Amino acid sequence: MRGSGVWADWNWAPHRYEVYLSFMQAATRQLAGTGNWPSDATPDLLEFALFNTAWETLS
Repeated sequence: MRGSGVWADWNWAPHRYEVYLSFMQAATRQLAGTGNWPSDATPDLLEFALFNTAWETLS
């Protein structure tokens, strides 16, 4: 399932998802520029890292 399908379950409008996705893409580019993040990583990896860490912290 694509990310847009997951976020659609939360009643996000397409525009809201596009804004979120553009933020994640920009953040991924910024991280890749630090040398501490894989330059070929997709926004999905950043999203996984953010949400996985949050869930582990809450557990």
